[in-house]
Amino acid sequence: MESVRLLILYLALPSVVLSILRQFISWGKNGGKSTKNIPGPQQFPVVGRVHDLDRFCMWKKFKEWADIHGPIYRTSMMGQQFIIISDENIARELLVERGNIYAGRPQIRALFDHKTGPGYVALMDRHQTWSSQRKWVHSAMAEFHRSHFFGVIESEVKKYLAMLLIDPAKFHANTREHCGRIMSRLAWDDATQGKDNGDSADCTLTQMSVSGPVVNTMTPLWFLPWAINPWKKYERAREDHQRAWWLNSYQVAKQRFLKGDLPKNTWSSRYFTQLQSKGNTTLEENAKDEEYASCMLGFQNLVGVITICGPLQFFLMAMMLHPEWQRKAQEEIDRVCGDRMPTTADFADLPTVRACLKETLRWRSGVPLGVPHQAEKDDVYMGETITKGTIVMACEWSINRVPERYPDPENFHPERYLEKEWPTYQEPLSRYPNFREGVGMHTFGWGRRTCLGQHIVDDEMFVTGAAVLWAFNLIHKTCPKTGKPIEFDSEATNAHVILEPLNFPCDFKPRSEERAGHILSGYGEARAELRV
Repeated sequence: MESVRLLILYLALPSVVLSILRQFISWGKNGGKSTKNIPGPQQFPVVGRVHDLDRFCMWKKFKEWADIHGPIYRTSMMGQQFIIISDENIARELLVERGNIYAGRPQIRALFDHKTGPGYVALMDRHQTWSSQRKWVHSAMAEFHRSHFFGVIESEVKKYLAMLLIDPAKFHANTREHCGRIMSRLAWDDATQGKDNGDSADCTLTQMSVSGPVVNTMTPLWFLPWAINPWKKYERAREDHQRAWWLNSYQVAKQRFLKGDLPKNTWSSRYFTQLQSKGNTTLEENAKDEEYASCMLGFQNLVGVITICGPLQFFLMAMMLHPEWQRKAQEEIDRVCGDRMPTTADFADLPTVRACLKETLRWRSGVPLGVPHQAEKDDVYMGETITKGTIVMACEWSINRVPERYPDPENFHPERYLEKEWPTYQEPLSRYPNFREGVGMHTFGWGRRTCLGQHIVDDEMFVTGAAVLWAFNLIHKTCPKTGKPIEFDSEATNAHVILEPLNFPCDFKPRSEERAGHILSGYGEARAELRV
């Protein structure tokens, strides 16, 4: 251990000395006075303000600094410069109107070569691989949304409701598996991969997050020799396993397609059909082309889990904590749907349900830090240079708490989307609120890096959320000793870049014996296509 500590010290020492020298030179040139037009907290040599930041809820410190320094400010961590934005208009100006400058992605230290591809399109720099994968995924999502994902969501929701009825205590894990099953069916027609898909998504997010491997914040540790570097060894094994799984799924789907056994309502079938239309009738590909396609479909599969399961879990929490809104949504569902489970066809007639869903993403941001952008060249803003390589973050937690835009921001108010007196109200209510357009869409990112999954988020969140309220009353669990509701921290999360709440106590009670019967009969009807 002593030799490891010495090695870390020797790795860090040159950067410490260099940073201090640069700081003294800068102070000398400026006469000891700051020339910054963009404000920010006082910085310390090398560390910047990294010592102030809790890796498990960094967004709260960013919000605290925004309250002091304003809607845009500078900070730094271990030599890396950051611009933190807490205002929608500023974020739009830099990340949308100047999106050609701020569309890069920073290096996540605990991942290998993600900027070059082809593994994670959302984390790549902008180049041909990124452009072609993004174009294909965008087109595939839009095409499948026009058919509302061919009923896959509804049939999987029927299974999910049955699992909540049979074993409600496992709702947290079953929600992740539910999202994984939907995406695995759409990608490969193999819902049995749902749990593995969810677990792989969670593991990947851990590697991406500042709350994950310490090398994401203490970069010098990444460069330790391989023999004593547990972080590189772990990531090499994790990524190799994930790539092999994606490639095997791709090759199995290809063989099924060639035999005429792969449903057309899968993204892999769409891809193979396009290959054949270009003359490749036998689907012969070299290793590089198979890697490209399997990663594109694999990541599309994976990202659909991580962007939906956390918000769904927060929605269940919100409904339990706000029974008055649970009742309002249930009354609306009963009036429109009666004894049948809601479907995407009911979207226009259930604005209260949609308002509760959208308010959930504002109240408990799924991506509270925002996904970071990186300046690809120098820019000038507020009369000050933002240098190439600076990381720019639109802090979702702060943006969602601007009181002029979201009055009483700390509390859950679905009526902000339903009543004209609120700044976020939009008409017609048959269309708004939703997750695809309108106000408050910054949850899905900005400009050229906007998330491509808004269509499936809209459908899956709506059908799953409405169906759970149709089927169950969500109530506090009570302590068997005191009979009082069990309290928990509604902000306790896994602290990943895309959040899930920690497991919380919640009871799911069928709304009636008749409704329980409908849940089981619905599962029985769908079971044949579920590949349980």
